[in-house]
Amino acid sequence: MTSPNLNSDDALVALRGAVEDCLTAAVNLGAPVPASLRNAVSHALLGPSKRVRPVIVHLIASNLSRIDPVALQVGAAVEMVHTASLVLDDLPCMDDAATRRQRPATHKVYGEATAILASIALLNRAFGILAALEIEDAATKLRLIETLENAVGWNGLVAGQELDILGNVDGDRASAEHLNWLKTGVLFCAAAEMGGILRGMEADKLGHIREFARELGLAFQMADDLIDRTATAQDAGKDVGKDRNKTNVVNLLGIEASRQACIEHLARADAALVQSGIDPGPIRSLMARLFKLSGTA
Repeated sequence: MTSPNLNSDDALVALRGAVEDCLTAAVNLGAPVPASLRNAVSHALLGPSKRVRPVIVHLIASNLSRIDPVALQVGAAVEMVHTASLVLDDLPCMDDAATRRQRPATHKVYGEATAILASIALLNRAFGILAALEIEDAATKLRLIETLENAVGWNGLVAGQELDILGNVDGDRASAEHLNWLKTGVLFCAAAEMGGILRGMEADKLGHIREFARELGLAFQMADDLIDRTATAQDAGKDVGKDRNKTNVVNLLGIEASRQACIEHLARADAALVQSGIDPGPIRSLMARLFKLSGTA
């Protein structure tokens, strides 16, 4: 499937459209699934979203001359893991959020039990997609699965959510940024690394890609914390003010210093991107759109 020049904003919109189509197909299995569970999965996954992670997978994996169906599938798996984490984050026993992706949180519509089951279904489907990838090299497929598993597990998203519930005990910036890394950075890093694996990047170039994604993830979480402090729920598309009593970077540094720190993370992300050797133009365009929307840049 040929795509326009991905340096243009129109091409990024087209890529996001392809991601949406892939996600819709991925949960339209035609299997005898209880309607409530199917609807809860669709409600959580297919709500309005920037689809940053699957777009990053594709922009790193592809030579940018076409939309790659394998990269789309890998991106869909990452997005399903991300969505599953959001469903759990919103539960009353965790962040107790009422709104997500410009609509009621999944548990508000379908109940807590079905929301938890929807999250499990999304996680399971994500790894099923990776296992079924049409890739000749079994080692490549295994690397993709291991990369995503490491991002989800007790060294990644799960640990981040637990620490977020407990609160930043040390109350310092280093601890707050480590929490941001676990909550957001690890999945950004997995998305970027999986794109690099698909591209066949050498180890040193993959290291630069990981550094790019780490800095981008930290900037993204900081921008999200700024939105929590400065935006309305209507503008954010989700609950805001949830982190006012938490020891996060924005609460430690203040709004203006946090904006500057976010810009510094983006500069380091761009430098690592250049060192990776891939064409930085499309990802720079994506970053400009994201952080303009967040009010950071």
